[in-house]
Amino acid sequence: MALRGSDRMEEMELEPPRGLEVARTRRPWALITASLLLVVLVAVLWAKWSETRSENERLRAELKVLYMEAESIRTQAALAQQRITVLEKQLGVARTQRPAAVLDDTSATKPAEKAKSKPATRAKPR
Repeated sequence: MALRGSDRMEEMELEPPRGLEVARTRRPWALITASLLLVVLVAVLWAKWSETRSENERLRAELKVLYMEAESIRTQAALAQQRITVLEKQLGVARTQRPAAVLDDTSATKPAEKAKSKPATRAKPR
């Protein structure tokens, strides 16, 4: 028999052995239940962690693709802006070099429009 802190040797010697009760000890059911609960909790948390990790990897890959697409669009926008600048410069040069030619074209089209607007006279049949 094991001694507890408050037991005395004299009391233990006077008690007769209890037979089977002494050999059979009580099981700590609260500890067993807590251990099983802990195992279930660990399994659930591991499954959720694994699921979250795979979701995280998927989202990282998607972000990488999105960043690449955004960079491609930025590059296209920069190239388009450069083209616009070049075309604006060319248009400015063209406007300064040919303002008289444009005026001549508009004056040449006005008499032709007047000629079109006059109705043609028909000869009357006899």
